[in-house]
Amino acid sequence: MNLVSFGKISRSLKTCTLLSVGLILLSPIAPSRAVDHNNLDEGFPLSFDDAESLAYGEQALELSTILSIPENRTFGAALELEYMYGFALNSHLRVGVEPRIGGRADSTSTAFEVDNISVGVFHNFNREYDNVPAFALRGDVAVATGVDSEGVDLRLRGIASKMIGQYDRLHLNLDLNLTTATESGDRSFLPQIILGYSRPLGYPERFDQTFLAELGIKPTKDIGGGAVIVTGIGLRQQVAYQGVFDVGIQGHIVTSGEEKSELRLIAGYSIGF
Repeated sequence: MNLVSFGKISRSLKTCTLLSVGLILLSPIAPSRAVDHNNLDEGFPLSFDDAESLAYGEQALELSTILSIPENRTFGAALELEYMYGFALNSHLRVGVEPRIGGRADSTSTAFEVDNISVGVFHNFNREYDNVPAFALRGDVAVATGVDSEGVDLRLRGIASKMIGQYDRLHLNLDLNLTTATESGDRSFLPQIILGYSRPLGYPERFDQTFLAELGIKPTKDIGGGAVIVTGIGLRQQVAYQGVFDVGIQGHIVTSGEEKSELRLIAGYSIGF
């Protein structure tokens, strides 16, 4: 091989290298993820989200079983089934359904019913960098389909996630809830704030478990009531490449007005494809 040919090959390699680096630098910097024990979704098993979106083109199914123990009422059971699809970069769609039977804190009915059918969109704006948290926004529309239920519930959730220390993360969720059909004496607007915490267990020796905790506060549904404080703890365990098992327990530590307290035992499974 002569020097001229060698020089042409060298220049071609340099050009390819520069193009590759350029494509990497121009690729989206906002986070996307697969189904993983360290990525957190509302209801699996606690009430808060982290600020990370599903990967573009990925799909996931999440199923959660819930045993409810409401105050002065019979036990109840519910299922939460959600389908998620990463329809765009840093954005995913959610479709959920929640059938339930038996006792519940928010109703005297014990009959089997599909409580709500919901559709939501989640969008991440940025990944965490320096002292700036990751931010995301989630919007949900839930259609009441239960017995003697009517109206539509709207929710807008702002989400911020931030590392503290080496492994711990905080997740702040601010909810603005609007109910279009309320009974006399009930609020139509219900804000809520939830502070979530997560930490991988056993890291760096292993990375397959995440511990979760939360503390939330919201007003009671009835106008004359005060605040309701809810807390919970949970664990997510990676059991397959795209499979996660989760367990949790939630309960009211403060109630007021006509709000009934409730203990919830949760177990779920998430799978991506």
